Amino acid sequence: MEIFILALAIFLLFEGAMYAFFPEQTKKILSTLMAMDPNNLRVFGLVMVSIGVLLLWIV
Repeated sequence: MEIFILALAIFLLFEGAMYAFFPEQTKKILSTLMAMDPNNLRVFGLVMVSIGVLLLWIV
């Protein structure tokens, strides 16, 4: 459970830093995501999940 909380804290740290330090770029990225085809977004998400699982497996 401690590792899960640590991972969540790191995620929130990086996610919050994006909004705090680069608010305009974050808005541009979000508008680009809104314009993307849902299937492309789904594939992108699955690729990210796969990379995350691979990194967890390696560590």
